[in-house]
Amino acid sequence: MARGWMRGFGSSILASRLLPAVISLISLPLIYALAWELFQSPLISLMATALLAVSPVDVLLAQTARQYSLMTALIIASSLMLLKGSRTNNWLWWLGYVITCTLGLYTHLFFGLVIASHIGWGILIFGSEPRRNYKPRLSLFFIQLGISICLTLVLYLPWITVIIHNWEQAQTLTSWTQQSMSLLDLSKFWLLSFTSVLVDIDFGFNSFWTYLFRLPFLLLIIYALYYVSETNDSQTGLFILTAIWIPFILLVLPDLLWGGQRSSVTRYLIACFPAIQIAIAFLLGTHLNSGRKSLLDGEKLWLWVLAILLSFSIISLGLSTVSSTWWDKGLSYFNHQVATEINQANSSVLISDAGNGTNTGDLISLSYLLNNDVKLILMSNQPSLQLIPEQSTIFVFRPSQELQELLQQNYGDLEQVLETPDLWKVQ
Repeated sequence: MARGWMRGFGSSILASRLLPAVISLISLPLIYALAWELFQSPLISLMATALLAVSPVDVLLAQTARQYSLMTALIIASSLMLLKGSRTNNWLWWLGYVITCTLGLYTHLFFGLVIASHIGWGILIFGSEPRRNYKPRLSLFFIQLGISICLTLVLYLPWITVIIHNWEQAQTLTSWTQQSMSLLDLSKFWLLSFTSVLVDIDFGFNSFWTYLFRLPFLLLIIYALYYVSETNDSQTGLFILTAIWIPFILLVLPDLLWGGQRSSVTRYLIACFPAIQIAIAFLLGTHLNSGRKSLLDGEKLWLWVLAILLSFSIISLGLSTVSSTWWDKGLSYFNHQVATEINQANSSVLISDAGNGTNTGDLISLSYLLNNDVKLILMSNQPSLQLIPEQSTIFVFRPSQELQELLQQNYGDLEQVLETPDLWKVQ
C-alpha cells in the first residue's frame, strides 16, 4: 500500500505519514459501529469515537509511517464482523471476518493475539445461556468460527512459508524482545502503555510523579472494566474482558517465564486498546444518561470526568506535537540531539557503517535533520578513509569495532560526545 501511495504522492515525510493518518480515520466509524453492536446506544458509541479520536497513543501511531493505524482499524473491524456473524449467522459477515483477519495477519503477525481473544471469548461463553442481542446457536457458532479461522490460515500460508524460510533472520531481528527486564520496569511500562490511551504526560521514566499522576487514570480503567462486566450480560462483558486480557497475558507469560520485554512494547499491546476505550465509553455514557443528581455519582460529576479526560488527552497531543522527539521513537529518540550536536560544528562529516537495520534507519532519519552542508558517509564492510574530506570535523555514529579501530589508527583518539545514542568525535 505504501509503495503504491508513494508512486502517486511521492516519498516526502508528509506523503509517507499521510497514508497511515488517512487509514486511522477509518477506525472512527468502525468503533462507533462496534460500540453500537455491543450496547445499541448512540451516546456510548459517540463517547467511544471521541475517546479514540483524541487518544494520545492512537494519534501517535497514526502519525507514524508504519502499519499500526491499519492494524487498529482491522482489530475493530474483525471484532465487529465476529459479533455480527455470531448474532445473525449470515455467511457474509463471516466472510468479512475471514477477510479482516487475513488482512490483519498480513499487516502484523501479532494480529494473532486478536484472533486468540476471539477464540477465548467463544470458549468462555460455551454453555452459557445466550441473552439480549447475542443468540448464536453455540454449536453452529463454533463451526462457523472454526471454518473462518481455518480459511484465514489457508490464505496466510504464503507468508507462513516466508517466515519458515527466513526463520533465522526473523529471530535475529526480534532478539531484542528476549532481553530480560525486571518486573518493576515491566510494571512501569504496563502502566504507561495502558494509560496512554487517555493521557501521555510524564515527568521521566524513573520519576515517582509520573506514576502517581497516571494512577487515577489506571484506576478509572479498572473501574470501567469492572462496571462493564457487572452491568451487562455475560457475553458482552466477556467480549470486552477477553479482548484486553488474552492478548496481554499471551505477551506477559513468556516475559515472566523465560525472560523478555515483549509486553513492555506499547505498540504490541494495541489489540487491547479499542476494548478499553469502549469500556470507558460505556461507563461515561451510562452515568451521563442516568438522570441522577447526586454529588457523588450524578451526571454533573461524570460530566466533569469526561471534560478532564478529554482535556488531558488534548494537552498530551499538544505536548507531543511541539516536542522535537517523543517516547514512541524508540532507538531514534535521540536523533534530534545528535543532529543538533553535528550541525553546530564547522565542516561536519558524519560517518557510520551498516551495523544493523536500525542503524541504517537512523541514518535515513538523520539525513532529514542535518544541515545541507553536512556530509553523510556510510562505510562498507571494508571502509575507505579516502572518502573523508580534509580539514573537516569528523563525527562517528554507532560505529562498529572495526571502524573505531581504523579511525583511531589514522586520526588518533575518539571522544564520545553522546553516550546513549553512541555518537563519537575525532579529536
